[in-house]
Amino acid sequence: MSTLYYNGTIYTMNAPMDTVEAVLIHNGLIERIGSYEELKSSASEFIDLKGKTMMPALTDVHQHLVMIGKKLELLALDDVTDIDEMKEQVKAFKTNRSWNNILGYDENNFGNQYKITAEELDDLTDKPTLITRICAHAGVVNSAAFEALNITKDTEDPEGGYFERDKDGELTGWVYDKAFEEMRAATVEDTAESLGEDIARGVKYLQSLGIANVHTEDLAYYGDFNVPLDAYLNTLGKDALKFRVNLLTHEQVYEDVVKADKTYKENFVERDAMKIFADGAFGAKTALVSEPYNGTQDKGLQIHTVEKLEQLVQTARANNDAIAVHMIGDRAIEMVLDAVEKYPVPKGKHDRLIHISLLRPDLIERIAKLPVVCDIQPTFLTSDMPWVEEYIGSARAEYLYPFKTLLDKGIILGGSSDAPIEKVNPFLGIHALMTREDNGTVYNPEQIVSRFEAFKMYTTEAARIVYRENIQGRIAEGYFADFIVLDRDVMTVTPDEVKETKVLKTVIDGEPVFEM
Repeated sequence: MSTLYYNGTIYTMNAPMDTVEAVLIHNGLIERIGSYEELKSSASEFIDLKGKTMMPALTDVHQHLVMIGKKLELLALDDVTDIDEMKEQVKAFKTNRSWNNILGYDENNFGNQYKITAEELDDLTDKPTLITRICAHAGVVNSAAFEALNITKDTEDPEGGYFERDKDGELTGWVYDKAFEEMRAATVEDTAESLGEDIARGVKYLQSLGIANVHTEDLAYYGDFNVPLDAYLNTLGKDALKFRVNLLTHEQVYEDVVKADKTYKENFVERDAMKIFADGAFGAKTALVSEPYNGTQDKGLQIHTVEKLEQLVQTARANNDAIAVHMIGDRAIEMVLDAVEKYPVPKGKHDRLIHISLLRPDLIERIAKLPVVCDIQPTFLTSDMPWVEEYIGSARAEYLYPFKTLLDKGIILGGSSDAPIEKVNPFLGIHALMTREDNGTVYNPEQIVSRFEAFKMYTTEAARIVYRENIQGRIAEGYFADFIVLDRDVMTVTPDEVKETKVLKTVIDGEPVFEM
Protein backbone atom coordinates (compact mmCIF):
# COMPACT_ATOMS: atom_id res chain seq x y z
CA MET A 1 0.00 0.00 0.00
CA SER A 2 1.33 3.44 -0.99
CA THR A 3 0.32 6.59 0.88
CA LEU A 4 0.26 10.06 -0.64
CA TYR A 5 0.83 13.18 1.46
CA TYR A 6 -0.33 16.34 -0.30
CA ASN A 7 -1.86 19.83 0.02
CA GLY A 8 0.76 21.36 2.27
CA THR A 9 4.09 23.16 2.20
CA ILE A 10 6.58 20.30 2.01
CA TYR A 11 10.21 21.29 2.55
CA THR A 12 12.76 18.81 1.19
CA MET A 13 15.90 20.28 2.87
CA ASN A 14 17.69 19.86 -0.47
CA ALA A 15 18.13 23.65 -0.71
CA PRO A 16 16.71 26.75 1.01
CA MET A 17 12.94 27.02 0.45
CA ASP A 18 12.93 23.96 -1.84
CA THR A 19 9.47 22.38 -1.76
CA VAL A 20 7.49 19.65 -3.46
CA GLU A 21 3.75 19.34 -3.90
CA ALA A 22 3.27 15.70 -2.86
CA VAL A 23 5.17 12.75 -1.40
CA LEU A 24 4.39 9.08 -2.06
CA ILE A 25 5.62 6.60 0.55
CA HIS A 26 5.73 2.81 0.43
CA ASN A 27 7.24 0.17 2.71
CA GLY A 28 8.96 2.69 4.99
CA LEU A 29 10.61 4.67 2.20
CA ILE A 30 9.81 7.69 0.06
CA GLU A 31 8.90 6.14 -3.26
CA ARG A 32 8.40 9.29 -5.33
CA ILE A 33 8.03 13.05 -5.00
CA GLY A 34 6.26 15.35 -7.44
CA SER A 35 2.88 16.87 -8.16
CA TYR A 36 -0.41 15.57 -6.80
CA GLU A 37 -1.71 14.93 -10.30
CA GLU A 38 1.21 12.75 -11.37
CA LEU A 39 1.33 10.73 -8.14
CA LYS A 40 -2.31 10.23 -7.22
CA SER A 41 -2.84 7.24 -9.49
CA SER A 42 -0.11 5.33 -7.61
CA ALA A 43 -1.63 5.89 -4.17
CA SER A 44 -4.07 3.72 -2.25
CA GLU A 45 -4.24 6.04 0.78
CA PHE A 46 -4.38 9.83 0.85
CA ILE A 47 -3.30 12.16 3.68
CA ASP A 48 -4.45 15.76 3.24
CA LEU A 49 -2.03 18.10 5.02
CA LYS A 50 -4.67 20.85 4.94
CA GLY A 51 -2.12 23.54 4.27
CA LYS A 52 0.23 22.61 7.10
CA THR A 53 4.02 22.41 6.87
CA MET A 54 5.84 19.10 6.41
CA MET A 55 9.60 18.50 6.57
CA PRO A 56 12.07 15.70 7.39
CA ALA A 57 11.94 14.41 10.97
CA LEU A 58 14.61 15.78 13.28
CA THR A 59 17.65 14.16 14.88
CA ASP A 60 19.35 15.00 18.17
CA VAL A 61 23.00 13.98 17.79
CA HIS A 62 23.94 13.98 21.48
CA GLN A 63 21.75 13.16 24.45
CA HIS A 64 21.11 10.56 27.16
CA LEU A 65 17.84 8.86 26.30
CA VAL A 66 17.51 6.57 29.32
CA MET A 67 17.99 9.53 31.64
CA ILE A 68 15.34 11.49 29.73
CA GLY A 69 12.92 8.65 30.33
CA LYS A 70 13.83 8.54 34.01
CA LYS A 71 13.54 12.31 34.41
CA LEU A 72 9.95 12.18 33.19
CA GLU A 73 9.04 10.29 36.36
CA LEU A 74 11.71 11.37 38.88
CA LEU A 75 12.05 14.62 40.82
CA ALA A 76 13.86 17.23 38.70
CA LEU A 77 14.96 20.56 40.14
CA ASP A 78 16.20 22.43 37.07
CA ASP A 79 13.24 24.86 36.99
CA VAL A 80 13.14 25.47 40.76
CA THR A 81 14.38 28.95 41.71
CA ASP A 82 13.42 29.19 45.40
CA ILE A 83 15.72 27.54 47.97
CA ASP A 84 12.94 26.73 50.44
CA GLU A 85 10.77 25.23 47.68
CA MET A 86 13.72 23.11 46.54
CA LYS A 87 14.22 21.78 50.06
CA GLU A 88 10.52 21.03 50.46
CA GLN A 89 10.48 19.06 47.21
CA VAL A 90 13.53 17.04 48.28
CA LYS A 91 11.97 16.35 51.68
CA ALA A 92 8.67 15.25 50.14
CA PHE A 93 10.25 12.99 47.49
CA LYS A 94 9.55 9.32 48.18
CA THR A 95 10.36 6.17 46.23
CA ASN A 96 10.42 2.47 47.02
CA ARG A 97 14.08 2.26 46.02
CA SER A 98 16.97 2.11 48.46
CA TRP A 99 18.42 5.39 47.14
CA ASN A 100 16.79 8.74 46.39
CA ASN A 101 17.98 9.80 42.95
CA ILE A 102 17.13 13.45 42.18
CA LEU A 103 18.09 15.36 39.03
CA GLY A 104 18.79 18.84 37.76
CA TYR A 105 20.25 20.88 40.63
CA ASP A 106 21.52 24.24 39.33
CA GLU A 107 23.08 26.64 41.83
CA ASN A 108 22.78 29.40 39.21
CA ASN A 109 19.02 29.34 39.82
CA PHE A 110 19.56 30.57 43.38
CA GLY A 111 20.95 33.74 44.91
CA ASN A 112 24.71 33.79 45.45
CA GLN A 113 24.94 30.44 43.61
CA TYR A 114 23.66 28.61 46.67
CA LYS A 115 24.94 25.05 47.03
CA ILE A 116 23.16 22.77 49.45
CA THR A 117 25.41 20.69 51.72
CA ALA A 118 25.40 17.14 53.05
CA GLU A 119 24.50 18.48 56.49
CA GLU A 120 21.44 20.26 55.10
CA LEU A 121 20.42 17.16 53.16
CA ASP A 122 20.66 15.12 56.37
CA ASP A 123 17.87 17.29 57.81
CA LEU A 124 15.64 16.51 54.80
CA THR A 125 16.07 12.74 54.45
CA ASP A 126 17.84 9.87 56.16
CA LYS A 127 17.78 7.67 53.03
CA PRO A 128 20.98 7.64 50.92
CA THR A 129 20.41 10.49 48.47
CA LEU A 130 22.19 11.72 45.36
CA ILE A 131 21.16 15.02 43.78
CA THR A 132 22.75 15.30 40.35
CA ARG A 133 23.88 18.72 39.21
CA ILE A 134 22.37 19.95 35.94
CA CYS A 135 25.62 19.21 34.06
CA ALA A 136 25.66 15.55 35.22
CA HIS A 137 29.35 15.93 36.04
CA ALA A 138 28.81 16.63 39.73
CA GLY A 139 26.31 16.10 42.49
CA VAL A 140 25.66 16.38 46.19
CA VAL A 141 24.97 13.52 48.61
CA ASN A 142 23.99 13.22 52.24
CA SER A 143 25.85 11.47 55.06
CA ALA A 144 23.83 8.29 54.58
CA ALA A 145 25.16 8.04 51.03
CA PHE A 146 28.76 8.38 52.18
CA GLU A 147 28.16 5.81 54.92
CA ALA A 148 26.60 3.37 52.47
CA LEU A 149 29.81 3.42 50.42
CA ASN A 150 32.24 3.68 53.36
CA ILE A 151 33.49 7.05 52.14
CA THR A 152 35.06 9.27 54.80
CA LYS A 153 37.10 12.46 54.82
CA ASP A 154 40.20 10.26 54.62
CA THR A 155 39.09 8.50 51.40
CA GLU A 156 41.44 9.26 48.53
CA ASP A 157 40.09 11.09 45.51
CA PRO A 158 39.79 8.92 42.40
CA GLU A 159 41.83 9.81 39.33
CA GLY A 160 39.78 12.24 37.24
CA GLY A 161 37.51 13.38 40.07
CA TYR A 162 37.32 14.45 43.70
CA PHE A 163 35.29 14.68 46.88
CA GLU A 164 34.96 18.32 47.87
CA ARG A 165 36.22 19.20 51.35
CA ASP A 166 35.89 22.34 53.44
CA LYS A 167 38.78 24.26 55.04
CA ASP A 168 38.81 21.77 57.92
CA GLY A 169 39.06 18.80 55.57
CA GLU A 170 35.48 17.66 56.13
CA LEU A 171 33.36 16.37 53.26
CA THR A 172 30.86 18.97 52.05
CA GLY A 173 28.71 16.42 50.20
CA TRP A 174 29.70 17.64 46.75
CA VAL A 175 31.36 15.10 44.45
CA TYR A 176 32.84 15.73 41.01
CA ASP A 177 33.36 13.74 37.80
CA LYS A 178 34.87 10.29 38.55
CA ALA A 179 33.90 10.59 42.24
CA PHE A 180 30.39 11.53 41.14
CA GLU A 181 30.29 8.56 38.75
CA GLU A 182 31.10 6.24 41.66
CA MET A 183 28.22 7.65 43.66
CA ARG A 184 25.83 7.47 40.72
CA ALA A 185 26.74 3.83 40.05
CA ALA A 186 25.67 2.99 43.60
CA THR A 187 22.11 4.20 42.89
CA VAL A 188 21.56 1.72 40.05
CA GLU A 189 18.72 -0.76 40.60
CA ASP A 190 17.72 -1.34 36.99
CA THR A 191 16.83 -4.33 34.85
CA ALA A 192 16.46 -4.62 31.09
CA GLU A 193 12.70 -4.50 31.64
CA SER A 194 12.73 -1.35 33.80
CA LEU A 195 15.14 0.39 31.41
CA GLY A 196 12.91 -0.65 28.51
CA GLU A 197 10.10 1.24 30.21
CA ASP A 198 12.36 4.28 30.62
CA ILE A 199 13.37 4.10 26.96
CA ALA A 200 9.77 3.80 25.77
CA ARG A 201 8.70 6.71 27.96
CA GLY A 202 11.52 8.87 26.63
CA VAL A 203 10.95 7.86 23.01
CA LYS A 204 7.26 8.74 23.08
CA TYR A 205 8.11 12.17 24.44
CA LEU A 206 10.79 12.68 21.77
CA GLN A 207 8.39 11.62 19.04
CA SER A 208 5.98 14.32 20.22
CA LEU A 209 8.76 16.86 19.56
CA GLY A 210 9.38 15.66 16.00
CA ILE A 211 12.50 13.65 16.80
CA ALA A 212 12.95 10.32 15.00
CA ASN A 213 16.64 9.59 15.65
CA VAL A 214 18.98 10.25 18.58
CA HIS A 215 22.62 9.55 19.24
CA THR A 216 22.78 8.57 22.89
CA GLU A 217 25.33 7.40 25.43
CA ASP A 218 23.83 5.07 28.06
CA LEU A 219 25.75 1.79 28.21
CA ALA A 220 27.98 2.44 31.23
CA TYR A 221 25.57 3.76 33.84
CA TYR A 222 23.06 1.03 34.61
CA GLY A 223 25.08 -1.95 35.76
CA ASP A 224 26.44 -4.45 33.25
CA PHE A 225 26.37 -2.96 29.73
CA ASN A 226 24.11 -5.82 28.59
CA VAL A 227 21.28 -4.43 30.70
CA PRO A 228 20.78 -1.13 28.81
CA LEU A 229 21.86 -2.66 25.50
CA ASP A 230 19.30 -5.45 25.77
CA ALA A 231 16.70 -2.89 26.80
CA TYR A 232 17.30 -0.99 23.55
CA LEU A 233 17.30 -4.12 21.40
CA ASN A 234 14.13 -5.42 23.04
CA THR A 235 12.25 -2.11 22.89
CA LEU A 236 13.03 -0.54 19.51
CA GLY A 237 12.94 -1.73 15.92
CA LYS A 238 11.02 -2.05 12.69
CA ASP A 239 8.61 -4.49 14.31
CA ALA A 240 8.67 -2.85 17.74
CA LEU A 241 8.56 0.78 18.90
CA LYS A 242 9.74 2.66 15.82
CA PHE A 243 12.62 4.97 16.65
CA ARG A 244 16.27 5.17 15.57
CA VAL A 245 19.19 5.25 18.01
CA ASN A 246 22.95 5.31 17.57
CA LEU A 247 24.65 4.11 20.74
CA LEU A 248 27.94 5.78 21.61
CA THR A 249 30.02 3.29 23.59
CA HIS A 250 31.53 4.62 26.81
CA GLU A 251 35.29 4.16 27.23
CA GLN A 252 34.77 2.05 30.38
CA VAL A 253 32.69 -0.63 28.63
CA TYR A 254 33.92 -0.20 25.06
CA GLU A 255 36.12 -3.29 24.86
CA ASP A 256 33.48 -5.48 26.53
CA VAL A 257 30.81 -4.26 24.10
CA VAL A 258 33.07 -4.89 21.09
CA LYS A 259 33.99 -8.34 22.36
CA ALA A 260 30.34 -9.26 22.94
CA ASP A 261 29.70 -8.70 19.20
CA LYS A 262 25.94 -8.56 19.61
CA THR A 263 23.51 -8.46 16.71
CA TYR A 264 22.13 -4.95 16.30
CA LYS A 265 19.13 -3.71 14.32
CA GLU A 266 20.26 -1.94 11.19
CA ASN A 267 18.99 1.64 10.98
CA PHE A 268 17.15 1.30 14.31
CA VAL A 269 19.65 0.28 17.01
CA GLU A 270 23.29 0.62 15.97
CA ARG A 271 26.57 0.78 17.87
CA ASP A 272 28.57 3.95 17.33
CA ALA A 273 31.97 5.42 18.23
CA MET A 274 33.91 5.04 21.49
CA LYS A 275 32.82 7.82 23.89
CA ILE A 276 35.69 9.42 25.82
CA PHE A 277 35.62 12.16 28.47
CA ALA A 278 38.46 14.70 28.36
CA ASP A 279 37.21 17.15 31.00
CA GLY A 280 34.24 18.26 33.07
CA ALA A 281 31.88 21.24 32.72
CA PHE A 282 31.87 25.01 33.17
CA GLY A 283 29.22 25.02 35.88
CA ALA A 284 31.41 23.02 38.22
CA LYS A 285 34.58 24.79 36.96
CA THR A 286 35.90 21.39 35.87
CA ALA A 287 36.13 22.22 32.16
CA LEU A 288 39.86 22.05 31.38
CA VAL A 289 41.09 25.47 30.25
CA SER A 290 44.53 26.67 29.17
CA GLU A 291 44.48 29.72 31.45
CA PRO A 292 43.07 29.75 35.00
CA TYR A 293 39.50 30.66 35.82
CA ASN A 294 39.21 34.32 36.80
CA GLY A 295 40.46 35.04 40.31
CA THR A 296 41.88 31.53 40.80
CA GLN A 297 44.85 29.36 39.93
CA ASP A 298 42.47 26.58 38.90
CA LYS A 299 42.46 25.32 35.30
CA GLY A 300 39.77 22.69 35.72
CA LEU A 301 39.91 18.91 35.66
CA GLN A 302 41.90 16.72 33.27
CA ILE A 303 40.12 13.37 33.21
CA HIS A 304 42.95 11.41 31.57
CA THR A 305 46.68 11.80 31.29
CA VAL A 306 47.98 12.33 27.78
CA GLU A 307 49.23 8.74 27.78
CA LYS A 308 45.88 7.32 28.85
CA LEU A 309 44.00 9.41 26.28
CA GLU A 310 46.29 8.18 23.52
CA GLN A 311 45.84 4.60 24.73
CA LEU A 312 42.06 4.93 24.45
CA VAL A 313 42.35 6.35 20.93
CA GLN A 314 44.62 3.49 19.89
CA THR A 315 42.14 0.96 21.30
CA ALA A 316 39.41 2.42 19.12
CA ARG A 317 41.68 2.43 16.08
CA ALA A 318 42.59 -1.22 16.68
CA ASN A 319 38.88 -1.97 16.25
CA ASN A 320 38.57 0.22 13.15
CA ASP A 321 36.49 2.70 15.16
CA ALA A 322 36.14 6.43 15.47
CA ILE A 323 36.05 8.23 18.79
CA ALA A 324 33.53 10.72 20.18
CA VAL A 325 35.01 12.96 22.85
CA HIS A 326 33.41 15.19 25.46
CA MET A 327 35.53 18.36 25.48
CA ILE A 328 34.46 21.74 26.79
CA GLY A 329 37.57 23.72 27.72
CA ASP A 330 40.17 24.82 25.18
CA ARG A 331 42.96 22.81 26.81
CA ALA A 332 40.85 19.64 26.63
CA ILE A 333 40.17 20.32 22.96
CA GLU A 334 43.87 20.83 22.33
CA MET A 335 44.75 17.51 23.98
CA VAL A 336 42.20 15.64 21.90
CA LEU A 337 43.36 17.23 18.64
CA ASP A 338 46.92 16.22 19.50
CA ALA A 339 45.77 12.62 19.93
CA VAL A 340 43.68 12.34 16.75
CA GLU A 341 46.42 13.99 14.69
CA LYS A 342 48.87 11.44 16.05
CA TYR A 343 46.49 8.48 15.57
CA PRO A 344 44.23 9.27 12.58
CA VAL A 345 40.72 7.93 12.21
CA PRO A 346 40.24 4.96 9.81
CA LYS A 347 39.69 5.93 6.19
CA GLY A 348 36.05 6.66 5.41
CA LYS A 349 35.18 7.51 9.02
CA HIS A 350 35.28 10.67 11.13
CA ASP A 351 35.81 11.40 14.80
CA ARG A 352 33.20 13.32 16.75
CA LEU A 353 34.06 16.39 18.83
CA ILE A 354 31.32 16.83 21.43
CA HIS A 355 30.50 20.28 22.89
CA ILE A 356 33.73 22.13 21.79
CA SER A 357 32.47 25.03 23.92
CA LEU A 358 35.55 27.22 24.34
CA LEU A 359 37.76 27.48 21.27
CA ARG A 360 40.72 29.53 20.03
CA PRO A 361 41.62 30.55 16.47
CA ASP A 362 44.46 28.03 16.29
CA LEU A 363 42.18 25.20 17.41
CA ILE A 364 39.55 26.11 14.81
CA GLU A 365 42.17 25.97 12.06
CA ARG A 366 43.30 22.53 13.23
CA ILE A 367 39.74 21.21 13.40
CA ALA A 368 39.06 22.40 9.85
CA LYS A 369 41.93 20.25 8.53
CA LEU A 370 40.76 17.03 10.18
CA PRO A 371 38.13 14.42 9.25
CA VAL A 372 35.95 15.35 12.23
CA VAL A 373 32.38 16.40 12.89
CA CYS A 374 31.12 18.44 15.83
CA ASP A 375 28.14 17.61 18.04
CA ILE A 376 27.00 21.01 19.32
CA GLN A 377 24.34 22.02 21.83
CA PRO A 378 23.00 25.47 20.85
CA THR A 379 21.09 25.97 24.10
CA PHE A 380 24.34 25.66 26.07
CA LEU A 381 24.90 29.15 24.69
CA THR A 382 21.80 30.64 26.28
CA SER A 383 22.28 28.67 29.49
CA ASP A 384 25.97 29.47 29.98
CA MET A 385 26.46 33.00 28.71
CA PRO A 386 24.66 34.86 31.53
CA TRP A 387 27.31 33.65 34.00
CA VAL A 388 30.24 31.93 32.28
CA GLU A 389 31.93 35.20 31.28
CA GLU A 390 32.52 35.84 34.97
CA TYR A 391 34.48 32.58 35.06
CA ILE A 392 36.68 33.06 31.99
CA GLY A 393 36.61 36.80 31.15
CA SER A 394 35.30 38.72 28.15
CA ALA A 395 38.29 38.07 25.87
CA ARG A 396 37.93 34.30 26.03
CA ALA A 397 34.12 34.55 25.90
CA GLU A 398 34.41 35.79 22.31
CA TYR A 399 35.35 32.21 21.37
CA LEU A 400 32.44 30.51 23.13
CA TYR A 401 30.23 28.58 20.71
CA PRO A 402 31.50 30.22 17.48
CA PHE A 403 29.08 28.32 15.25
CA LYS A 404 29.19 30.64 12.23
CA THR A 405 32.99 30.59 12.17
CA LEU A 406 32.99 26.79 12.27
CA LEU A 407 30.47 26.61 9.41
CA ASP A 408 32.46 29.08 7.33
CA LYS A 409 35.46 26.77 7.73
CA GLY A 410 33.45 23.92 6.22
CA ILE A 411 33.13 21.98 9.49
CA ILE A 412 30.11 19.69 9.85
CA LEU A 413 27.92 20.60 12.83
CA GLY A 414 25.13 18.42 14.17
CA GLY A 415 22.46 19.88 16.43
CA SER A 416 21.70 18.41 19.82
CA SER A 417 20.56 19.12 23.36
CA ASP A 418 22.62 16.93 25.71
CA ALA A 419 19.25 16.30 27.31
CA PRO A 420 18.30 15.99 30.07
CA ILE A 421 21.14 18.43 30.82
CA GLU A 422 19.22 20.90 28.63
CA LYS A 423 15.63 20.82 27.45
CA VAL A 424 15.36 18.39 24.54
CA ASN A 425 12.96 20.44 22.38
CA PRO A 426 14.92 20.91 19.10
CA PHE A 427 13.08 24.11 18.21
CA LEU A 428 14.71 25.79 21.21
CA GLY A 429 18.12 24.84 19.81
CA ILE A 430 17.19 26.09 16.32
CA HIS A 431 16.00 29.38 17.82
CA ALA A 432 19.30 29.76 19.70
CA LEU A 433 21.27 29.21 16.49
CA MET A 434 19.18 31.79 14.62
CA THR A 435 19.23 34.47 17.33
CA ARG A 436 21.84 33.74 20.04
CA GLU A 437 19.34 35.59 22.24
CA ASP A 438 18.21 35.02 25.80
CA ASN A 439 15.99 37.40 27.76
CA GLY A 440 16.72 40.25 25.39
CA THR A 441 20.50 39.82 25.29
CA VAL A 442 22.21 38.67 22.09
CA TYR A 443 25.54 36.94 22.64
CA ASN A 444 28.24 37.37 19.96
CA PRO A 445 25.73 38.23 17.20
CA GLU A 446 28.34 37.79 14.48
CA GLN A 447 28.03 34.05 15.15
CA ILE A 448 24.32 33.86 14.23
CA VAL A 449 23.63 31.26 11.53
CA SER A 450 20.92 31.23 8.88
CA ARG A 451 17.60 29.50 9.41
CA PHE A 452 18.34 26.90 6.74
CA GLU A 453 21.77 26.12 8.21
CA ALA A 454 20.16 25.74 11.63
CA PHE A 455 17.61 23.23 10.37
CA LYS A 456 20.32 21.37 8.44
CA MET A 457 22.08 20.62 11.72
CA TYR A 458 19.05 18.60 12.83
CA THR A 459 18.39 16.93 9.46
CA THR A 460 20.92 16.55 6.65
CA GLU A 461 24.06 17.19 8.71
CA ALA A 462 22.88 14.90 11.50
CA ALA A 463 22.52 12.15 8.90
CA ARG A 464 26.08 12.75 7.67
CA ILE A 465 27.42 12.24 11.17
CA VAL A 466 26.20 8.61 11.17
CA TYR A 467 27.02 8.01 7.49
CA ARG A 468 23.35 7.98 6.42
CA GLU A 469 23.34 11.11 4.28
CA ASN A 470 22.10 9.12 1.26
CA ILE A 471 19.02 7.77 3.02
CA GLN A 472 18.11 10.10 5.90
CA GLY A 473 17.50 13.78 6.60
CA ARG A 474 15.76 14.82 3.37
CA ILE A 475 12.46 14.35 1.62
CA ALA A 476 13.78 12.66 -1.49
CA GLU A 477 13.21 9.44 -3.40
CA GLY A 478 14.70 6.40 -1.69
CA TYR A 479 15.05 8.13 1.69
CA PHE A 480 13.49 7.02 4.97
CA ALA A 481 9.84 8.00 5.25
CA ASP A 482 10.65 9.91 8.44
CA PHE A 483 8.96 13.30 8.54
CA ILE A 484 6.95 15.69 10.67
CA VAL A 485 3.91 17.90 10.19
CA LEU A 486 4.03 21.26 11.99
CA ASP A 487 1.50 23.86 13.08
CA ARG A 488 3.32 26.70 11.30
CA ASP A 489 5.69 27.39 8.40
CA VAL A 490 8.99 27.32 10.27
CA MET A 491 10.87 28.66 7.25
CA THR A 492 8.93 31.94 7.11
CA VAL A 493 7.64 32.78 10.62
CA THR A 494 9.65 34.95 13.00
CA PRO A 495 12.43 33.32 15.02
CA ASP A 496 10.40 33.67 18.21
CA GLU A 497 7.53 31.82 16.55
CA VAL A 498 9.93 28.99 15.62
CA LYS A 499 10.59 28.53 19.32
CA GLU A 500 6.85 28.00 19.92
CA THR A 501 6.42 25.40 17.13
CA LYS A 502 4.14 22.46 17.87
CA VAL A 503 4.43 19.10 16.14
CA LEU A 504 1.10 17.82 14.83
CA LYS A 505 2.31 14.47 13.50
CA THR A 506 5.51 12.43 13.48
CA VAL A 507 6.02 9.64 10.95
CA ILE A 508 8.87 7.13 11.27
CA ASP A 509 9.49 4.36 8.73
CA GLY A 510 6.23 5.38 7.07
CA GLU A 511 4.18 4.80 10.22
CA PRO A 512 2.54 7.62 12.21
CA VAL A 513 3.99 7.32 15.73
CA PHE A 514 2.61 10.55 17.19
CA GLU A 515 -0.40 12.64 16.33
CA MET A 516 -1.80 15.62 18.18
